Amino acid sequence: MTLSEFTRRLARLDLETVANAALAAQAETIEIQLRDALSTAPGGPHDHPWLRTGALRDSIAFQAEGPEAAIGSTSQVAFWQEHGTSELPPRPTFAPIAAAAGEPAAHAVAHAVTQALRSP
Repeated sequence: MTLSEFTRRLARLDLETVANAALAAQAETIEIQLRDALSTAPGGPHDHPWLRTGALRDSIAFQAEGPEAAIGSTSQVAFWQEHGTSELPPRPTFAPIAAAAGEPAAHAVAHAVTQALRSP
């Protein structure tokens, strides 16, 4: 492939849209991981808060717009569980899952862009 052919092909690609879509997909994956972590029935492992009413789990959502994504909760209980209170030890859920998911998410976005560059 010549440089001019490559330049024409590159101009046709919308890499920003590809990257944004991949980022949104990764944010959704992390949201699912958080919801799964908050679905442990009482009496099970207590690494994360137990599922009692489902309100905390159901408060988890993601929003992706352009090159940014956020995953969070609308519940004050999420903050108390994550950081603890004077009567409740911290049971971090967001931080460990975000830390574990960050690098794989970045690789997935990079892979999507790479695939778009390689496609005919």
